Amino acid sequence: MQTKYDAIIVGAGAMGSAAAYHLAADGLRVLVLEQFALGHALGSSHGESRIFRFAYTDSNYARLAMQCRPLWHALEKKVNVELLRLIGGLDLGHDDVGLTSVQEVSEALQAIGAVFEELTPAQLAARFPQWRVPEQTRVLYSPDTGFVWADRAVNALRAQAVILGATIQDNEPVQRIVPHDAGAEVITAKGIYRADKIIITAGAWANAMLGYVGLQLPLRIEREQLHYFAPRLLDGAFKPERFPIWIHYGREIGYGFPMLGADGYPAGVKCGFHHDRHYIEPDNLARVPNREVEARMRRYLETYLPDAAGELLTSMCCLYSNTPDEHFVVDVVPGYPHIALASPCSGHGFKFSIGIGRALADLVQRGETDMHIGYVRLKS
Repeated sequence: MQTKYDAIIVGAGAMGSAAAYHLAADGLRVLVLEQFALGHALGSSHGESRIFRFAYTDSNYARLAMQCRPLWHALEKKVNVELLRLIGGLDLGHDDVGLTSVQEVSEALQAIGAVFEELTPAQLAARFPQWRVPEQTRVLYSPDTGFVWADRAVNALRAQAVILGATIQDNEPVQRIVPHDAGAEVITAKGIYRADKIIITAGAWANAMLGYVGLQLPLRIEREQLHYFAPRLLDGAFKPERFPIWIHYGREIGYGFPMLGADGYPAGVKCGFHHDRHYIEPDNLARVPNREVEARMRRYLETYLPDAAGELLTSMCCLYSNTPDEHFVVDVVPGYPHIALASPCSGHGFKFSIGIGRALADLVQRGETDMHIGYVRLKS
C-alpha cells in the first residue's frame, strides 16, 4: 500500500523533529520515520542538557545562535515548559591552543555585538572560587550562555508537530529511498510512502540514507563519554545560581554544567572532553564506560575544579558525527532541490536544532532560508 504525504522526514532526533514541527506549522502533511524507539539513547539527541551559547570561535555560529534563541523561547510559550535557561558561561584557556581559541571567541562576540566580560584569574577566583587556574589563563564570561533541556526540547518539538498534524512512526527503519524529479518514494518493511519533499536527518546513519540519492559525506563517527561527579562539598557551590557553564580550551577541551538535577539524571556536575577521537561504526557502539577516560576526567577536575571531584555517580556514552572541518552540512541534495539534509553536527549542533529545522523546511519549500546557514551549505 502506498501513502502520500507532502513531506517525509527520515530521522526523529532533534533536527528531524524540529523540521517536522516547522513543516507542520506551515500546513504541510508530514510523516516522520524513526528507525529506533522514540527517546532512544543510541544517537546524539538524548540526554539531560546541551550547552547554549553565543560564545563561539566562529561568528557565523554565533549569529545562528542569536537567531535560534527566540525560536526556543517561542516554543517554550507554546508548551508552557522551560526549554532554555541562561545562567552565564565561561570560556577559558591558558596554553597556546587555548589562548588562541579564547581570542577567537572574543573577536566573534565583538563581531556580533554581544555582551561579555574579560576576567583576570584573580577576578575569576573572586566571582567563581570553585576554579583553580594558572596565572596566564585568559577568561571570558558571557551572560548569553546557558543550556537547553535536551530530552524535554525534543519531546516538545515532536508533541507540537503531532498537534499540528504530523505523523511520527518509530521502530520503522527506512530500507530504501527512490528519488524522482518531483518527489520520492520511501520504502520500509511496513509500507511504501510517497512525498513531494524529503528531509534526511539520520544522524550517524546519514550516509546510509544519502547513498540512495547519490550523495556521501566525509563523516567519522566518534564515541564520546560524559560523566556526573558529586561535589565534595554539599554547600550549593555547584548549583546553577552560583556556578556557570564552562568550556576550557586547550589541546584537549573540557566542558561542563552545574548540578541541574533533571528527573532521571544524577544530581552531580556533568562534564566531559569535547572530541575524544575514539572512532567507531554507529551500530557497534560499546556502552561500557571507558575507565581511562573516567580517570582522565577526574584528574582534570582535581586540577581545575577540585571541589567537584567527589564520587563518580555515572558515565554515559553518546555519538558525535564529524565532518573534517567540524562544520555542519545543511543543504539540498545536488540535482534534487526537493530533498534536503542536515548532517550530523560534529558535537555542537543541538542548540541550533530548532533553527536548522526552520532552514530545512524553508529549503524544500522555497529553495532559500533566512536562517544564517550559508557557511554550512555543500561545497561545490
